[in-house]
Amino acid sequence: MNDMDVKDLLGMALGEDAPGGAVDPSADVARGRRLLRRRRLAGAAGVTAAMAIGALVPLALQSGGAPAGHPTASGSHSISVSAPPKSPPPPKAKPAGGHVALVAWTGAQPPGYEVSWMPSSWVVQGSTPFALTIAPPGDKDKEPSSFLGKLVVMLQSASVTSPPPGQSQPVNGRPGVFEPASEAGGNTEVLTFQVKNGQWVVVQAPMALGWDSAQLAKFAGGVQVLAAAQQGVG
Repeated sequence: MNDMDVKDLLGMALGEDAPGGAVDPSADVARGRRLLRRRRLAGAAGVTAAMAIGALVPLALQSGGAPAGHPTASGSHSISVSAPPKSPPPPKAKPAGGHVALVAWTGAQPPGYEVSWMPSSWVVQGSTPFALTIAPPGDKDKEPSSFLGKLVVMLQSASVTSPPPGQSQPVNGRPGVFEPASEAGGNTEVLTFQVKNGQWVVVQAPMALGWDSAQLAKFAGGVQVLAAAQQGVG
């Protein structure tokens, strides 16, 4: 809009010619220009506000949660909740370990010693004048003078004049001393007891028998030392 347009608008607004004929339009032109500037600024502000609202709408949509049934944005983090680990089952109780039962012995007796009791299923493997050897069934070691893992009866060595230290365990009412494996050494427990003629007899038993001192004393109570038995030395 030019200056003549502004003057025409002002003349129409007044509806009559100004008195005196000539009119100085400068003041009116300035007012018109200010009015026109305000209208332009108002229009520009409206456009700017609309653009700002249009920019905010997508942001508002993005800030909300994803609609149901749609996956979340790739940048979001999901929390995985795992089930607590199952406790391991309690260990099964081991069956109580039993011992090899003592049974009456009626079989052949090797010279040197006689026994009234035997571990069930065990066998008399043999003897020398120095020892009686009783072995578990199926024992691969057939040598009677090899005592490992076997039940052995012998006289106390001639070089020893007194029983070893240990727990008191009488046999047939006579003195006896019991040494558990922790004291005797290895996996063998030892019972040294005195017989009627005053000799000391040694019985060594493997832990595989599962005997306590009383059971070992029961076996020893059935031992008889014969005339052929001899003491070792050393």
